Amino acid sequence: MNEIQLMESGKTSVVVSFSGRISRDNAADCDTELRRIRAEHPQGGLTLDFAKLEYISSAGLRMLLKAAKEEKEKIKIFQISSEIFEVLEDTGFVKMFEAHKALKKVSLEGFEKIGQGANGEVYRMDKENIIKVFQKSTPLEDIDRERNLAQQALLSGIPTAISYTVVIVDEDRYGIVFELIDADVLSIILKSQPETYEKNADQYVDLYKKIHNTEGDLAAFGSIKDIYHANIDACKEYYSEAEIQKLHDLVASVPDRKTLIHGDNHPNNVMIQNGELILIDMGDMSVGHPIFDFLATAATQVNLVKLSPEYAEFHTKMPAELITKTWKRLINRYFADKSQEERDRIEEQIATFSKLKVALAPVYGRGASPEIIQASIDDAKANFLPRIDELIGAVDW
Repeated sequence: MNEIQLMESGKTSVVVSFSGRISRDNAADCDTELRRIRAEHPQGGLTLDFAKLEYISSAGLRMLLKAAKEEKEKIKIFQISSEIFEVLEDTGFVKMFEAHKALKKVSLEGFEKIGQGANGEVYRMDKENIIKVFQKSTPLEDIDRERNLAQQALLSGIPTAISYTVVIVDEDRYGIVFELIDADVLSIILKSQPETYEKNADQYVDLYKKIHNTEGDLAAFGSIKDIYHANIDACKEYYSEAEIQKLHDLVASVPDRKTLIHGDNHPNNVMIQNGELILIDMGDMSVGHPIFDFLATAATQVNLVKLSPEYAEFHTKMPAELITKTWKRLINRYFADKSQEERDRIEEQIATFSKLKVALAPVYGRGASPEIIQASIDDAKANFLPRIDELIGAVDW
């Protein structure tokens, strides 16, 4: 018996799961159902989940071949059993699809939790590896994309952990295993080792500058603007058409740059390994103007501190005073070639611009309570949207 069903429909992809067996007896029915789902959800690429598929015949392979010819993008197939993957290899089908074997299962029991972020947690598995565990709501394709971005960043000369594989964690979540030897989170080091604060904080600023001095391949990393435009569209139910257009206009007005962007570069996403700073959380690694890195950092280092010092400390693992001190050091050292007046102007512009992440709380605050999401929306409508006109086209550095 075979079942085929829609698992998830997003702005950039549609995920369809298969279970049981695809044989000569039911391949035509599977084809009809897949076509029906695709007709109702035509957006983006097509991803097939084979986690529960036990067998596929030549009739099933012909169904896949037919689907591949009709899709504009290469079909992604995840969670393929070893037996079915061998069939795809023997027939050459792996060359026609983005095919991924079934994931290894991992339990968090006995692992030390060493980090917490909006997208999930980080655990130390042993002396050589950590695992980043994502929220249940995070699509598998987004997780695989982050792993690929981490690998691309490493090849571009950005210090980041070597990423190994995507795994299933405790049956209902996904994670990425990274190589990281004797590493500590920068935020904890800044707080616990005041005697080395200046050295470590300056290394953090130097890492910030290194990223922005590295030219990124747009084809490999994608545009940070595309990420924001997609996230704005994902919030349409919360804003009027005019408000959505204003948010798009703001993002579009930022000058284009070929520089790499991390997307969430704060001390809780940086680790220290043998004295070297290493970036983690690479899901938004992309190409664009540095303000997109600064606004993401300011969202926690400036706005969150003002809104709730207690929650800022919980989120960043640093007290509010140290958060502000580190932010000021970043601004002053990064823009050391500019006058104090100019640095103050840029800092104020970044702080205001960072409200964009507040406006997109339904996306960036995924997992937060509905009350917090609504409060963020209300704050954006009252304090950010009315100021967008003064920000459009204002970024001149």
